[in-house]
Amino acid sequence: MAETAKAFAFGRFRLVPDRRILAAEDREVPIRGRAFDLLLALVERRDRVVSKDEILELVWPGRIVEEGNLTVHVAGLRKLLGSGIIATLSGRGYRFVAPVTEIAGEAGEQPWPAASLRPSPPAAAPSPPAAAPWPGDLPRPLTKLIGRDADLDRLEAGLRQSRLVTVVGAGGVGKTRLILAAADRIRRSHADEAWFADLAPVEDPRLVAATIASALGVDVGGGDALRVVIAALAARQGLLVLDGCEHLLRAAADAVEAILRSCPGIVMLATSREPLRAEGELLHRLQPLGAAAPDAAITAERLADYPASDLFVERARAALGTFEPSDADAAEIVRICERLDGIPLAIELAAPALQAMTLAELRKRLERHFGLLTTGRRTALPRQQTLRSTIDWSIDLLEPLERALLLRLSVFGSTWTAGSAAFLAGCAAGEDAVCGLIASLVDKSLVQADLTGVQARYRLLSSTRYYAAQRLSAPELQEARGIMVRWLVKAYDRAEADWLFMPDEDWFAIYAPEMENLRVSLAWAFGPNGNTRLGIELASLTEHVWTELSLTGELHNWFDLAISRIDETTPPDVAGRLWLGRCGWVAPRGAEALDAARRAAALFRAAGSRVDLGRALWRQAWQHILAGNLGAAGPLLDEAEGLLRSERVSKALVSCLRARAMFRLRGCEPEAARAELEEALSIARRLRSPRDIALTKGSIAELHCAAGQMGEAIAVAQEAVASLEPVQARSAWVQHIAGAVASYQLAEGDIARARPIIAERLVAARLMQLPHEVAANLERLALIAALEGSLATAGRLLGYVQSHHARRGILRSFGSQAVHDRLLAVLLRRWSPGELEQMVARGADMDEEEIVAEAFTIASRP
Repeated sequence: MAETAKAFAFGRFRLVPDRRILAAEDREVPIRGRAFDLLLALVERRDRVVSKDEILELVWPGRIVEEGNLTVHVAGLRKLLGSGIIATLSGRGYRFVAPVTEIAGEAGEQPWPAASLRPSPPAAAPSPPAAAPWPGDLPRPLTKLIGRDADLDRLEAGLRQSRLVTVVGAGGVGKTRLILAAADRIRRSHADEAWFADLAPVEDPRLVAATIASALGVDVGGGDALRVVIAALAARQGLLVLDGCEHLLRAAADAVEAILRSCPGIVMLATSREPLRAEGELLHRLQPLGAAAPDAAITAERLADYPASDLFVERARAALGTFEPSDADAAEIVRICERLDGIPLAIELAAPALQAMTLAELRKRLERHFGLLTTGRRTALPRQQTLRSTIDWSIDLLEPLERALLLRLSVFGSTWTAGSAAFLAGCAAGEDAVCGLIASLVDKSLVQADLTGVQARYRLLSSTRYYAAQRLSAPELQEARGIMVRWLVKAYDRAEADWLFMPDEDWFAIYAPEMENLRVSLAWAFGPNGNTRLGIELASLTEHVWTELSLTGELHNWFDLAISRIDETTPPDVAGRLWLGRCGWVAPRGAEALDAARRAAALFRAAGSRVDLGRALWRQAWQHILAGNLGAAGPLLDEAEGLLRSERVSKALVSCLRARAMFRLRGCEPEAARAELEEALSIARRLRSPRDIALTKGSIAELHCAAGQMGEAIAVAQEAVASLEPVQARSAWVQHIAGAVASYQLAEGDIARARPIIAERLVAARLMQLPHEVAANLERLALIAALEGSLATAGRLLGYVQSHHARRGILRSFGSQAVHDRLLAVLLRRWSPGELEQMVARGADMDEEEIVAEAFTIASRP
């Protein structure tokens, strides 16, 4: 009778004892001698618990072996086979718990097709002869490495400078995947051996050397594991990879230094979330994958240009079978990748969710929380299967003070400074102690540092921030948020004081980066569990940060909300600043703005604030000037100028002088107006304020326009726009100036140059919620429509604009008045006053969406 050949099947694996083969999906799985013996012993005794002593006798018969050797091999098998295969029964031993099927066949037959299988090498001796090469198997990744070519080049170059390169990065950033690709490239290009030791499953630092020995395929027996490793590698040339060292830093560093000192032919790559600090170590900090800016207009074709979106598309295709995103989909993918901070693990966990939801739904859910990122590879360690467990693992490794600080830092909405972190931590030792903790968190790849600005700023990745915040108790979270609001009150109080005198660029660099923290804090303060009093105070200090960033809509929304919560306990200076913010350059004009300015002035008189009172008075005067009430404006300007000149020269004085110049010009005193503007321009240059320089030149352009000098007006206004930085060039400050250029060009009949400016300005004015600029651009398009023969459209546009001006009760600028006068002249040449009145009435009844849609038919003409 033929002899029976037996195999065991469990899950996707097949175990053939006679041929010493473990296979998965008809491919051999590399498994070394003792590990194979251990697996076979457990499979054959799967009906019971196998004690540690019995296993040691079965796998290492007649040898004295430390129990740690067994622990390393069991951990290696779990890494190889996945969770739920081998159970540990504390104090008793191990049991193979996966369902097993025995497969039998005639002698000489394979239990399944296995043409590609190769027999495993025999078990290695403790000290193999120097001439016997080891296969040096590396784990074979199943997916393509994306976006890491530059990192691979740097790692290869790094090993030419140092014999130890450690890849450091946050959990989930792709350290293991990168180091495997680097090891494979190095082995192929240099024909050296390579060995991979996975330290991630190892809990006991004493087992580091034994784990390395297992990776080399050598038995330690009862000897010193590190000595055995050094003896095995002393005469070798090759690459040794240590993966996942962050929880075993001291033991890993000791082993690395001992190997490198005694084994001159060995170079090493390691991964860790913080440096090993071993002698000669060269660090390679692995950053998240590059992603397009969330506001970038990316087509589907260009998704592959950015590694983060390229990875997302590839993983989506793997999950769905086919996935061909459209241009609209590309915008969603860009926002998803930005929300996930370009972390490969997060992207790989998010993409399969498309099996159950659309891209838009995925993006919205990720913006609310990261609960979707919970399903990873079953074969990964538990702490590597989800983003949460990866981050929790990193946090749990921290020292208590580091952990406490990190959890508190999670309340920041974006970046922060060491000073704000110290305030939040309430550290009695001060900022220096917190700087030390932050440096340690940067080392551990939990905090990202940006050292490119005027001051160092730090941030948590979005996912780290989210999960860290969840570990704070509700009272702790409330306390931390309240402290952050108090910090921002201090910061923006200083910002308002600095704004008056600090150069625009310097002010912007210091205070603009706090915007997300500001939004988060205001939302909490005015929320159900917040602190309204603090919210009111904070909102009152933010006029300039909103206006400098051209976030007019947010300024109006937050200030209106804060004003609605004012009561008798609100200090007059706080209430005054809120009303002042509702009557500035970018505020809606008319009776409401005039009332806000009056309220602000009265409150600042009560508070005794001279500079703020001066600001409120010139703004009150400005509203009178816009309404044509020069008699009321004069005394207010006199008092405002006197107050502001009695203090240090500031940007507030520049604004007051500009308002006085327009008062002079409206009063037919052009030379006096010019003198006021020349002084304002001189002060603005001295204060290094490009914004005020541009606005003052814009006023000088109006001076030329009022004199009928359109060529000079165009040149000065264009110079004003050009003087601004690119970021500021899109700001609310230049809406009027750039629009005025178009008005001057239309006055000279240059439609071709004016039309694209007007189209762009109309879109921007609507986005910035500047109704007076929307109206000005609609009137400019009305003139173009009339000149091109679209008289009905021109009449309706004029009707809408006139209705707007009637509601606001304000005068047009000189450039806009020139457009209006010419428009009326063109229309009255073709229509009778009655016909024009009928068409104007139709336009007055249209809403903004209707009228803008009609306007764009004119704006979009070639």
